[in-house]
Amino acid sequence: MGSPYLNGNEAIILSTHNVVINTTPAEAILTSQRLILVDARNSRLRPQDIPFASVETVTIGENTEMDPVLSLSIVLPDETRHTLGIVFPQAPRQKRTSERDEWAAKIREMSLGEQKEGGVKPAELLPPWVAGELPEEEGGAGTGALPGAEGHVNPPLVPRKPRAKASSGNRRVFLAAGIALILVIACIAAVIFLGPAFTGSPAKTPVTAVPTDTVPPATPSPVVTEQPTAVATPEPMETPETTPVVTATTIPEATQAPAPQLSGVWVRIQYDGQYSASYGTSGRIREVTTSGEQYYQIPAKDQIVDATVQKLDASGDLLTVSIYYNGARFASSSSTKPYGTAEIHADLRAA
Repeated sequence: MGSPYLNGNEAIILSTHNVVINTTPAEAILTSQRLILVDARNSRLRPQDIPFASVETVTIGENTEMDPVLSLSIVLPDETRHTLGIVFPQAPRQKRTSERDEWAAKIREMSLGEQKEGGVKPAELLPPWVAGELPEEEGGAGTGALPGAEGHVNPPLVPRKPRAKASSGNRRVFLAAGIALILVIACIAAVIFLGPAFTGSPAKTPVTAVPTDTVPPATPSPVVTEQPTAVATPEPMETPETTPVVTATTIPEATQAPAPQLSGVWVRIQYDGQYSASYGTSGRIREVTTSGEQYYQIPAKDQIVDATVQKLDASGDLLTVSIYYNGARFASSSSTKPYGTAEIHADLRAA
């Protein structure tokens, strides 16, 4: 893990080197003044500083693989919120739930303390933590400050290496190989087509007269052409055999609606991208981070059911969350905004 410079009154509280933040393998450092994220794949990128005053909410949950997840809602300069889903991958027979809980408790404690003194302050996030192109890599041996992190200075993790010359050299090699291949093909074609012209053997002229003599026996050729036409007549009989197969495959596709046909209370989430969701009744809220259409059953009867789903990307696709009660849709909410949120607060006693 890259070691950033620390202020004189700054100390490291927690650190980890095996987390995934919004699908990016990363390392994380929690100090007494900020949260630092390091892209484990691109060591040339400087760490991302996140001030505690920009952390609006801290929630915990599990993803579809039952790995612990820590979700942070960060306030951006344009007054929107961006969710950072920090996943703690677990090896076989490994439990990282306590590690996630410790990170959540520390970040929540530090952010509340900062916001009591100066309120919530936005932070600027750079790729890969938000969608967009990675910042252009800078060379040199000096240090520089990241945007939105006043007073915190980070050194470059590794020296920059020029790559333009290597790429131009490879292009020249491929270009030379292509030219050589074209020349070889041209030489072979010249030998094949021009070789007989240089041999000049007169014996080939009567050879052309031989196929003319064979023209009369070629008359049965139309008989051969009539045979495939007679064989082709049963082909239309095969087409109706394939048509019922096509109609049979469409029947199960039209009946795929598992959750609305079941009894009880279900929450249905429809979105192709990544999202974080929390659902359940008071005191029994479950949180997940996943993608695609999902159904979750809620053990409730004559109670108030809550469901909140937030996008984890900047897509403008439709996000829909619905509550089904005994097979019928009881309540619904949707959003098309980037990083948008859909919420439902449904009272089943009114059903």
